[in-house]
Amino acid sequence: MHKALPVMIGETNTLKQRISQAQHGRKKPRLQMLYLLASGQAHTRQGITQWLGVHRHTVGHWLALDEAGGLSASLEVYVPAGKPVSLPADVLGGLEQALRRLAGFASDEALRQWVKQRSQLVVRDHTRDTIVCTRFRATLKVPRPRHTQKS
Repeated sequence: MHKALPVMIGETNTLKQRISQAQHGRKKPRLQMLYLLASGQAHTRQGITQWLGVHRHTVGHWLALDEAGGLSASLEVYVPAGKPVSLPADVLGGLEQALRRLAGFASDEALRQWVKQRSQLVVRDHTRDTIVCTRFRATLKVPRPRHTQKS
């Protein structure tokens, strides 16, 4: 029922270096778990959970991944593909080129009309704005409106 923890000898320096270089937030605790085992700071799964603040089943899952496929398998992080973009690829390409022009779009309405004319699709404002901001990192080329009495 209870599985023994793996014995890791002599990997502390490499694991410590990989922890400091880890960029992904979900890989770092896995490396820290292996470091705790290799350095002898934790002797049980419960000890690892107290150090890392994760559930014991999570530690068991990480150890099973490490046992099955080694370090590379335990560091694999599943990232879901997400929902596909609702605009066709040719429209996205044209939109990127239009946004990169110096003139850009004068208003949100102009952008809406351009997408509607190009693709004959009515795209929600939020969806369109998200595509423009996150995928192309672009903003509309107009300043924010100011009050007429403000100098």
